[in-house]
Amino acid sequence: MPSQQPAKPDWSIQIRHLIVELKLSQAGFAARIGVSPATVTRWIKGTHEPTSASYLAMGNLAGSPAGTYFWERAGVDPANIPGTTPRMTLSSLRVNLADFKLVAGRKLSKEIVARKANAVILPLLNITAYGDRIPPGPHVTLSKAEVLDVLMAPLNWCPHPESMLCMDLSGDSMVPVIAPHAIIAVDTAVTDRGQLDKKLAVFSHRDLGFKVARLQRLPASDILVSANQKYLPVDVSDQSKWKAVGVVVWWVSRDPLPNGSTNDKPATA
Repeated sequence: MPSQQPAKPDWSIQIRHLIVELKLSQAGFAARIGVSPATVTRWIKGTHEPTSASYLAMGNLAGSPAGTYFWERAGVDPANIPGTTPRMTLSSLRVNLADFKLVAGRKLSKEIVARKANAVILPLLNITAYGDRIPPGPHVTLSKAEVLDVLMAPLNWCPHPESMLCMDLSGDSMVPVIAPHAIIAVDTAVTDRGQLDKKLAVFSHRDLGFKVARLQRLPASDILVSANQKYLPVDVSDQSKWKAVGVVVWWVSRDPLPNGSTNDKPATA
């Protein structure tokens, strides 16, 4: 008697349903989430479960209420997930920039949700971008990054909601444009160097980690130029070693307060 195949986990079934609902191929779905087609195949087979960051991207891609399942898998409290879709018209979104808050502890404030029902839930990864040439700590790749917290941002701050992620910025290489210890939001859907030219961008190197600076395309090379002139430009011309992660679309600065906490202030590129 042939052995019975083990039942696939529910998350695998839900991912397959999402791909069908979106009318995407597995390769197309992988591109929207920011993973390889082989990774999606493993998800569908039920052999490897997605990371929290991938679940968050799926939730943003599906919208509410379908996205609730994926946001919950990412660790977001389902009781505090907005009840309306992130893809409602921008005219329905009324957000005062001064009201934007950092969401801590993976649980979304009910007060924030009430004021920003049309929002995008973004992962804050345990990734740090540096301006100096040699990073002070071990390099964490995107594929192995973990979600530390989540941010809730207005929809019109996120050109490609399913492709957005957040990371920390260390050092003073971007002063006075971006303060040290700011959190930067990166749109990973924009990786074409032509589109990134003269924009704030994040690049990744397998040994040198993540760098954030303004990309300048010269006739013979591509360089990253820091806002702080004491840092020399970084040559990122070798595309086999330097990979474009995405464009920086906004950031939240955290100015130290007398009590040692931080005051979050949003800004845009």
